[in-house]
Amino acid sequence: MSRSSYIAAPSDGKDILRILESSAAKGQIELLYTRRPDAYASYMKEPGEARVFVSKANGRTVGTCAELIREVYIGGERVRAAYICGLKKEAGYPGHIGFGPGFLRGLQQGDFGYCFCSVLSDNTEAKRLYEAGSRLVRMRPVVGYRTYIVSTRVRVKAPAHTMTFRRATPEDAASLLDFLHREGKKKDLFPVIDDFAQFPDLSVRDFFVLCKNGRIVAAAAAWNQAAYRQYVVKKYRLPLRLCRALNPLLSALGYIRLPRENEPLRFPMLSFFVCEDDREEESRILLGEAVREMARSYGMFVIGLPKGHPAAPLLDGLPSLHFDTTLYEISFPGGQNDMRRADARHLFPECGLL
Repeated sequence: MSRSSYIAAPSDGKDILRILESSAAKGQIELLYTRRPDAYASYMKEPGEARVFVSKANGRTVGTCAELIREVYIGGERVRAAYICGLKKEAGYPGHIGFGPGFLRGLQQGDFGYCFCSVLSDNTEAKRLYEAGSRLVRMRPVVGYRTYIVSTRVRVKAPAHTMTFRRATPEDAASLLDFLHREGKKKDLFPVIDDFAQFPDLSVRDFFVLCKNGRIVAAAAAWNQAAYRQYVVKKYRLPLRLCRALNPLLSALGYIRLPRENEPLRFPMLSFFVCEDDREEESRILLGEAVREMARSYGMFVIGLPKGHPAAPLLDGLPSLHFDTTLYEISFPGGQNDMRRADARHLFPECGLL
């Protein structure tokens, strides 16, 4: 059987989408992460540099993977890091997908100092694929994070305050960027943000800011990415399948109304959730105010936080659906730097970019 793997072209978009949608992550909810309508174009919209790979067997595309290279902070410095994502084999294909030593050498050709990937705890397929290459690369878990799907009807207990919460305006752009640079440097793997236009479908107006004496002390963005990547519930398993008929009760208890199967979820990612010096009080206030603001347009939102984030205990106490993920460092033989210099207490990969 003839196999080859190479950098994808725009004409591969439909085949890449077919593979991404050939199977869903297993669990109580079979959740499909996809990139409609054109998977190749979707990857090209990602900030930074994107390279997409496909593997073919006898002329048919049977596997895909992407490498996204961005600037992040590590140790307070701007560095280039590669995020490996979308590694998937076509469901039902019986053989190996051919991402061997040659493919791994291709991944190393980018100019970057660090390389990482993330794997859902229930994504056994991706784990098997990564483990298959364990003799060629070294994978080390660096941080776990949890992704929460939360109803905008939920009420967050926050302390009384005299701070000002509002949506950002274009006049806030310079001070908001300065705030995100200053606080982002304290968080390893947090993205470097030089211009909001570097992120697709995101503008300064999508940000919420919390100000004290006229100075920004906390910020987050309601980032709707549905135009180029989506989440689709393929199937509910028991007992959630029974809960689907109890949507009114679930809503009254503060949970999201379980969406219909096979329809893309409509929600924003609450992204770039940053509070000055990680103060818990500001985290509670920002989250509570942002939820009320998002409720004007959405029934749910998604936020991902690493373990150790000051807002994580607050989210853990709210009614939600959630998924656990592990972030791994990937080391190639004779390759890039070791992420162990990163401070595990302050690792903060932005979930909206994973």
